[in-house]
Amino acid sequence: MKDDLTVPPWQTTDSRLVYTHPRLRLFEDQVIRRDGRRAERHRLTESDSTRVVAVDVDGSLALIWRWRYALGYPVMELPSAQVEAEEEPLRAAQRALRDDCGLAAQLWVKIGQVTGTTDVAAQTTHLYRTKGLHRVPQPAGDGERLAFGMPYGIAVASAVAGAIDDAVSAAALLRAEQHRLSGAWALPEAGRSGPPRLFSV
Repeated sequence: MKDDLTVPPWQTTDSRLVYTHPRLRLFEDQVIRRDGRRAERHRLTESDSTRVVAVDVDGSLALIWRWRYALGYPVMELPSAQVEAEEEPLRAAQRALRDDCGLAAQLWVKIGQVTGTTDVAAQTTHLYRTKGLHRVPQPAGDGERLAFGMPYGIAVASAVAGAIDDAVSAAALLRAEQHRLSGAWALPEAGRSGPPRLFSV
């Protein structure tokens, strides 16, 4: 008999909230498996997140070195922020670009969303691409992140090669590149005159 993936292989009989925080909640569930055995499962629910693909007039992509507590070391990723309660994902993305890089954009395009899952957790991340970057006041640094720029093509290659190993940032870059190759947007022309670049490489 083949498994029916349209029906969960367990029945949840009880769910208890064991820890709560403004950005996450941990539940302990009692379940009955398909074979009749009882088991205990855990669910960690976390607020949605965002990633922003922002390229300046010189074709340089905004990136962040950010310390991640769960890892214990800094990782290279796109500007990001969690979506606060009652906040629209676009607002969180705009906040991410401002707080991480001191930048704002004239045009925002949602390029999709992805969901990262483990055995106990799942988080949806909303992906955005921007155009028309300009400097804005940036909050004081917290010592956990450092903004820098990288040529867009090198960043995409780095995501493919694993040098950018934040899975959601890599997914956002590949989604943006897919859209670029389909003609949805274009990189600035080489040698094009314009304002000075917004971040150094």
